Amino acid sequence: MDAPVRTCHRYLSNRRDHIDYQGALPKGLPIGSDEIESAHRHVVQQRLKRPGAWWTPHNAKATLALRTTRADGQWSAYWQGDLKQAA
Repeated sequence: MDAPVRTCHRYLSNRRDHIDYQGALPKGLPIGSDEIESAHRHVVQQRLKRPGAWWTPHNAKATLALRTTRADGQWSAYWQGDLKQAA
């Protein structure tokens, strides 16, 4: 197993175009984590952390895929077959 620092470095090095903050700012793209954290609370935790709920990894993944599709405004397109199912 790789050392955590080496793994992190490789991950970030392979995704340099995804972390172009200076290029994202003029485009008005969010660079903070506020949107992600808010979505995580609303989309993920609100469903998976219900009292008494428990999930197998497979069912949690399927449920979150549907919730994310709905949150992204792609619900109709998904059911019409216009979206490919995420692996």
